Amino acid sequence: MLSNANSDLPWEQQALHLVIETVQEALHDKSPAEQQSLQAALMTLRGFLAASRLTHEEGGTSWEPFLEPIAPSDMSRIGAWSQTLRERREAASLSRQKLSELSGVPEGALQALESGTYAPSQMALLHLLSVPELDLETQSLPWEASASDPNLALNCWLAPGFDPVKMIKDLALQVNGHGGHIEQSYLYMDHMSAAHWCAIAEQKDYDAMQSSMPLERTAARIIRSNGQCGLDVVALGPGSARNEVRLVKQLMMQSGHADLRLYLLDISQPLLSVAYRHAAEVLADHGGAVFAIQGNFHHLPRYGQLLYSPRRAHRRRIITMLGHTFSNLENELRFMRNSLCGFASGDLLVMDFRLAYASATDPEEIRRKDPTFAVRRHSDLSQRRDEFLAGPFKRYGTDQADVAITPALDMSCAVPGSYGVDLRAQVHSDSGERQFSVYYSRRYEPQQLMNALRREGWETVETWEYGGESNPCLLVLLRKMN
Repeated sequence: MLSNANSDLPWEQQALHLVIETVQEALHDKSPAEQQSLQAALMTLRGFLAASRLTHEEGGTSWEPFLEPIAPSDMSRIGAWSQTLRERREAASLSRQKLSELSGVPEGALQALESGTYAPSQMALLHLLSVPELDLETQSLPWEASASDPNLALNCWLAPGFDPVKMIKDLALQVNGHGGHIEQSYLYMDHMSAAHWCAIAEQKDYDAMQSSMPLERTAARIIRSNGQCGLDVVALGPGSARNEVRLVKQLMMQSGHADLRLYLLDISQPLLSVAYRHAAEVLADHGGAVFAIQGNFHHLPRYGQLLYSPRRAHRRRIITMLGHTFSNLENELRFMRNSLCGFASGDLLVMDFRLAYASATDPEEIRRKDPTFAVRRHSDLSQRRDEFLAGPFKRYGTDQADVAITPALDMSCAVPGSYGVDLRAQVHSDSGERQFSVYYSRRYEPQQLMNALRREGWETVETWEYGGESNPCLLVLLRKMN
């Protein structure tokens, strides 16, 4: 008998479901040898069913990220899970279409999960757990671990292809090389570097500047722009995530609902742990869902979990690059063009950057006014920053070395009206003297930057100044154009 969950599918899919359900019912009464043959037949039938779904689905959206084949040992557990999912949805008076809109799981994939013909993928479980109306707990998940460990929570993904051990080896090779550029992401990889960065973030001057960022006004503008739809906040390189959590908290408080998912994407496992713990503690009383993703935000197009968006889903994604992350990029316009290409029209980007202290055509005026050049670098904040930047050379260098950090001015920047501050490590050891570029940050003339970003397909929604005369910064809300 065909279940009601499949009654509105195309006839050929209904027939395949009927055959699969019939074989599954007969499976338990067969001998082990017969069960093995029937399992092989089931795998073939499910392959035909998946191909049929992709052929008939409107708009060509794939269900593959949300469904997995059922292993023979999981048959009974997945059956119980499918019944639980259906019962929770009906108890919440949600149609499958409404649950699809709330969770981001395609309606057809929900039908397959409720009928028990497929197991949920990790992404499907994460999305369904983020729907408060379902009241799903980890004990409800179709995994044996959830029953034995009540504290288990799905909260972390390892991004495809991400290999931190290889990156540490690459860093060691670079610091022992003849010089050159060290990509800034590598500075946050190991635990000691992460600890040094946290010490910088806790400095009074740095914390005061970051705390002055007008995120309350930003949250209000986002809500005015998007109404009461669900929000997915994708935080790129959040560090300790203090600003990102402030923004999310404001979004939930001002909107009056908790239909929000916060994704923390960072290359550093130690910093990601700090960020997740802080987000989970602060947002615990406000609802929403927090997930940590260890990966490289330069590889965003590979991460379908963040870029997938059902055609009818009433959700909006908000990308954040706070703490001047944007101005640290090697080529910021190329990043906008290539790494953010998977986001949809109407998605928002919140970022901040430091403003130029003088015209990019006047290097002498820049050196006179920009504190990096004009002020002797003996403050506690500067000393901690130098310690952070010199750390990899002292930990991974084969020779004992003295490391001095000095600033250099770069006038050859991709964005018109901007200039770069290049902090360079002068490494002195028995093997000789070498020089490395270890930290790079730009200052911008705002209107020329906004024009450049518009040419890359991002329009300005609103801007807010902060930081005062000594650290003039701009917080920007952008929207992806058609």
